[in-house]
Amino acid sequence: ITLVDPLLAVNPCKLMADLLPNVIAAKVSGGLSIIGSGLIVRDVVNRWRNRHNQESLPTIPCIILSMSLADLGSSFFAHFLGTWMVPNEVVNGFDPPPLATGTDATCAAQAFMWNLFFYAGYGSNATLAITYWLTVCRGRTESKLKQCNWQFLLLGLPWLLGLIDAVVGTVFKFHSYNRLWFCASLSDVKDPVRWRLLQFAAFFLVTNLVILLSMGALIRFVYVTEKKSKTYRRSSSISNISRSKSTLVTAQGIWFIVAYMAVVLPSLFTLVTTPTPEYIVFMACLHPLQGLFNAFVYFRPKYESERRRIYSSSNPTERRATRMSSVLKVLNISIRGSDGGNTPQNNDVNQEADTYDSNEEEEREAQKKNWGLEKASNCNGTNKDNESNLSVADVDELNANENNDRNHSSV
Repeated sequence: ITLVDPLLAVNPCKLMADLLPNVIAAKVSGGLSIIGSGLIVRDVVNRWRNRHNQESLPTIPCIILSMSLADLGSSFFAHFLGTWMVPNEVVNGFDPPPLATGTDATCAAQAFMWNLFFYAGYGSNATLAITYWLTVCRGRTESKLKQCNWQFLLLGLPWLLGLIDAVVGTVFKFHSYNRLWFCASLSDVKDPVRWRLLQFAAFFLVTNLVILLSMGALIRFVYVTEKKSKTYRRSSSISNISRSKSTLVTAQGIWFIVAYMAVVLPSLFTLVTTPTPEYIVFMACLHPLQGLFNAFVYFRPKYESERRRIYSSSNPTERRATRMSSVLKVLNISIRGSDGGNTPQNNDVNQEADTYDSNEEEEREAQKKNWGLEKASNCNGTNKDNESNLSVADVDELNANENNDRNHSSV
């Protein structure tokens, strides 16, 4: 009963009068999540369009796009539309919730969409954590992740599970109003189907377990990497750059997991105890914000890079740029300024991201030459052939970490 409807243990008559704050809060939070997910989808699509010959994106941006599309759908159909799709009639002995204007058909459609996007979104979060683990901790290259079996597992499987579950719920008419602010397709409140509840609980627990294990592995990788960087502080600068970029990629993956857990962990509280009406209002404000949190994580590296560029600029006018102007530039939003001009577009940021590989190659060549000259000055008896051999070894080391660098650039 708690899995299907955590509010049944509280006074139902009082809850019908107290549902209006939940409904309104869910619509506001759902709208913010739609904006955040929409910005991510637009940025990923624009970067794909700006790539040479529109070649396919790396795996991590594709999973982020899939996750954002799922959150966009669930935020719109479940949280924003909310009780507008719930039947405006007495259901299972309960009065209709506030703002209910739907029918049984709209309730079934909302339940179908919620189950589809719920499984796709939670599954995409799990596959994103797995991909970060495979890339950072296991050294899996992008070429291997582009194989059909990995693409199906990481991108297709979450949507397939969601589609199967949504179709089963529609065929057996499991849809019902869940006493929160939308219709779900778990089972009927008065006659819960046990296998249906076990299926939902198993998927929920498995995905969270996978994400937690991946997060633990990434944190351990960061700890070991930082420890090695202190031990081998005098090692080659190229190796330090590779470790630094791997750490940045790992940190980005950890932040995505933290954003997911910030939404999921408070929900687990409702599965083990009876929530109070105040806590349900808190959940209505927090639970739909997954897309907004993902947007903060996704655009964070770009924003930090833009602020560093401004601080290091020699142009006094550019150094006076406000934080809001940096946010607008990163989000590629143009507005009319007070001076009659437009705020800078995000073309420079997109071009910087799209030409990351070429810039990195130039940086590697410069580091390679500097390192070779440094070695030559320290070893007077070393000839040019030895210097060339040392440089080739460095290039091999960089090629082994090239895919990790590309994944970091895509994020």
